Parts: sequence; structure tokens; C-alpha cells
Amino acid sequence: MLVSAARRILAILLILTLQVACVNTSTSQATSKTAQTDVQTRVPSSGQVLSNKPLTVQVDSLAPTQGRVMVVGINGQISKNALEKLKQSIGQASGDPIPAGVIVLLDSPGGDGVAAMQMGRLLRKANAHVFVTGQCASACIFVLASGVVRVAPSYSVGIHRGRVTMSDSNAKIIKEVDINDNPQAKAALQHFESQAPIYFAEMGMSPELFPLMQAHQFRGVYRLSSAEISKTKLSGFESAYLQQRSAFYRNQSGPYRMDEDELINRTQKVASRCSGFDKHHTEFINCYKQTLREPFLN
Repeated sequence: MLVSAARRILAILLILTLQVACVNTSTSQATSKTAQTDVQTRVPSSGQVLSNKPLTVQVDSLAPTQGRVMVVGINGQISKNALEKLKQSIGQASGDPIPAGVIVLLDSPGGDGVAAMQMGRLLRKANAHVFVTGQCASACIFVLASGVVRVAPSYSVGIHRGRVTMSDSNAKIIKEVDINDNPQAKAALQHFESQAPIYFAEMGMSPELFPLMQAHQFRGVYRLSSAEISKTKLSGFESAYLQQRSAFYRNQSGPYRMDEDELINRTQKVASRCSGFDKHHTEFINCYKQTLREPFLN
């Protein structure tokens, strides 16, 4: 079973288990019960629950001229099922109002790395603002890297070198694969390790990020300090978006009027100030807006 599963890795473009690089071998052992309880989509206007966590989506409508804000909460493992829910939901956002058109709240220990990169590319196209409200470890950093705005508190981000695992469609790990005993799994991991730095470069991350991941190959994760998060660019703004967004705020009147430096300073306060609202998306939006308006409030 292990050999056939490992062969499937190459046929299905590697399914990394979000333990950053964990290359995952998809298996059919997932039960329907697990599939039904792993992903949730909520739209507050109707209160309809389409399925269960760890991915939640909420859309708040603003004034017609401002657009809509979509908040994506990723809590727990990142999976192919979560990716599919994001694909179904991403079009609900419209425009780029204050504070953002798409907000992503991360509290994830990892999961499916290939799904995480696919989610990241969707979120980058949507100009997502990404905040770590709990932890973001392993493959979760692929989602964090996708934000045009990225904020992560000290030691909330964990990294390690890739591992090969077998897991189901909900990214539940069934077993870890020893690449020393499995040439196909080793080749799959090597392929992943050739793709990860390409993805990070695409997202504008520092070239130092991938080697730093590779340096931590043992079990567990290495937690990044605030300086390391900034140096690797896992926190910050995408440069073109920063220019556009700072011009937007310079043209505002009243409390939202600010220059580029002030925009960066205020935005950096959002994750720590608003993390208590990570399960209450409307309140998080309001907190984000208040932080931009009134940065000196406790």
C-alpha cells in the first residue's frame, strides 16, 4: 500500500501535508463523517451553515459604493476540502474597501502544503490581508506569504523542513513516510523542495526563508522571532499594493487620512489588538477599522 501510495504522489502533483513541506500521499481512507465536519462556510446575512470548520467564510456588506468584505477564518488543518470551499467563496468579495476586501485569519498548525499554495495564489489575486491570530506553523506559512498585507506576532510562526506523510482529504495524517526507505517518496520531497522557493519568490518573500526552513529538519517546529518574521518578509506589505494603498489613504479625509509610514504602523497593530475577535468576524472588521482610525486606543 505504501509503495502504490508513494507512486500516486508523482501522479497527483504532490499533496504536501501542511506540516510545511510535508509531502502528503492522498488516501481513500477518509470517512464521510470526517469530510462533513472539517470545513465550514458561513454567510451572516442568511446565517446558513454549509458545512463545519476549520475554514469559515463570512461576508459583510458595506455601503453599495464601498463593496463587501469577506473574512476567511482558517482554524486547524489546511486541506483540499478547505481549498474547494475557498474556491467556491472567493468571488463573494467585491472591491477593496476600508479596511480590506478579503481578510484572512490564521490559526493553523499545518496541513496540506499543495492545497496551501493553491489557496495562497487565489488569495494573492484577491489582494487578501492576512493576519495570524493564533499560530501559523508548517505549511500554513504558504497562506501567510500570499497576503498583500501580512501581520504575524512574535513566535506565532513555526517552520521546519518538509516531511512526507500519508493523509486523507482533510489533511489528517495517517502515517509519516521514511524517505530513506522509499525512493519515490524521496523524489516527491525533492520536487516539492524545488517548487517551494519558486512560490516564495512569486510572493515576494526573502530568499532567506526557504534555507531557514531547510535548516530545521527535526520533529517539531522552529518559532520565528519578530525580527525573523520581518526579515523573511512574512510580515509586511507587497510593494506595489503598499504604494496603491498608501495613495488611497493619503486622499482620505478625517481619521483615515495617513501617510505610508503611518499606514504600516497602524496595520501592524491589528493582529495583536483584534485577535480576540478571530471567531467573530464582524467584530474583527470593526476592530481593524477602529485601529486604522484610532491607533492610540488601548
